[in-house]
Formats: sequence, C-alpha cells, structure tokens
Amino acid sequence: MCRACDYFSNSERSAPRLLLLLLAVVSCAGQAPIRPQILRRAAPETKRDPELERAIREEIGSTSYSYAYNRVHLSTSAAPEVLVYLPGSDFCGSGGCTSLVFAANGGSYRLVSRVSLTRAPIIVSEHRSHGWKDLILFVSGGGIQPGYYAVMSFDGKQYPENPTIEPAAPLREKIKGTAYLTGADKGESVIVVSP
Repeated sequence: MCRACDYFSNSERSAPRLLLLLLAVVSCAGQAPIRPQILRRAAPETKRDPELERAIREEIGSTSYSYAYNRVHLSTSAAPEVLVYLPGSDFCGSGGCTSLVFAANGGSYRLVSRVSLTRAPIIVSEHRSHGWKDLILFVSGGGIQPGYYAVMSFDGKQYPENPTIEPAAPLREKIKGTAYLTGADKGESVIVVSP
C-alpha cells in the first residue's frame, strides 16, 4: 500500500487533508500490491478423513459439499491443525469462498475459525501472533480493485472472520510463507461428499 495513504488514513480528516488524501489515493492507484515471498507450494491432501468430514458437516449444516484440505502446523501443539477450503456456489461469492481452521482434539476436530472471502492458496507465514502462524490471503472481487494481500493474525482465540476488515490488515512488507491448498480454487484435489 502507498505510504502517503497510510499517513493520511491515520490523520485527522479535515477538508484540506481529505483533498490531500484523494490526491494520494490517485497517485497510488497504479502501484502493485506487495506480494508475499512463497517458499513452497503444497497441493491439497487427497485421503478422506471421516472425522474431518464429520466436523465440516457439523459446522456447515449440510451432508453434501466439496472441500479441499491441508494439515499444517499453525500452533505449537504437537498435532497439526487443518486448513479447509469450501469451493462451490453454497460457500463462494464474488469475493471468495469460506475456509475453516480446525485443531485436532484427540481423534476428532474442534473449529478454531471460520473465514469468509478466501481464495486459494492460503499462505502460512513464519511470523506468529499469540503462538499461531499468521495467514496471508489475497483479497479481490466483490468490488475490490485492485486486489491486495491481507494478513490475518491469531488473536489468542481465533483468526479474523473476514480479510477485508480489521483486525485483518493489508500486507505492508514482503513476508515469507508456504502456500497451501494450491489449485483448490481450480477444482484440483477437491473431495466431493454426498449422502
């Protein structure tokens, strides 16, 4: 994002400052968004997990759905968490799809976060907030032009529900991370569940 836009968005908004903000936004309009540095890409896992499917079913309230998932160490616990991406018209709109984050809980799963307006891949940063790795999502569509990357930090209980509003924030520096669920937005490695 443009540094001038940052300054003026945090300043008082008097008429002269609003005019300067408008000029700053116009001058920044052509700037490309800061992109994360992707160190590795991981396609979704393809082995079905009945307990994960049960947890997804309980969360979304449907017995017919499609999903893609990756097991990822987000927290410091021994067992990896699970990123779930739900493609399909029931869970997607012009701004993206719904994703779920589950923690392993013995032989079952506990929902940590439900995030709307996500696009695959989901980038997992090496930076941590409250012991959990930050998520980086590309935000576009639904009237957002041009697109940009947003950082979703764990608040001690969950990740933000939406990457377009606070506490999510635009990516301000090139951060390293691993891209998970690669290809899921194109239907690659998506598992279809039907009753």
